[in-house]
Amino acid sequence: MSVRPSHFGVLAHTAAFAEGGEWLDALLAGLTENRDLLGRLLATHLPDVRYAPPQGTYLAWFDCRPLGFEDADGTDGPGIVSELAGPAKAFLEHSRVALSTGHVFGSGGSGHVRLNLATSKTILTEAVTRMGTLERTPR
Repeated sequence: MSVRPSHFGVLAHTAAFAEGGEWLDALLAGLTENRDLLGRLLATHLPDVRYAPPQGTYLAWFDCRPLGFEDADGTDGPGIVSELAGPAKAFLEHSRVALSTGHVFGSGGSGHVRLNLATSKTILTEAVTRMGTLERTPR
């Protein structure tokens, strides 16, 4: 069995390369603005969370271990993407913000969450502001 692209797929691919430059430039500029905004929001609302702006992606990883929320035993991936543990579970239950649980992406992901920053500035601001209301675990 051979797999080949559809006729419409080839046409869309060709059009994107020929005429998509302006759209791509706007997309990349918007993602850069959101990365910068996210850094400022985290510094204000979740200063203990460690975050390094991603390069070449719209997915942001937060190291939430300083907040004191640990994933349950045995959740150091890989797992099912819909599983929730640790900080992702706490943010969903308390702040009503859905994030991806880090442990499902493999070893070392425990205590981390992933956020899709390819969204509006309004949604990004509301999400991080709500996340900042989560009480920290006493250390």
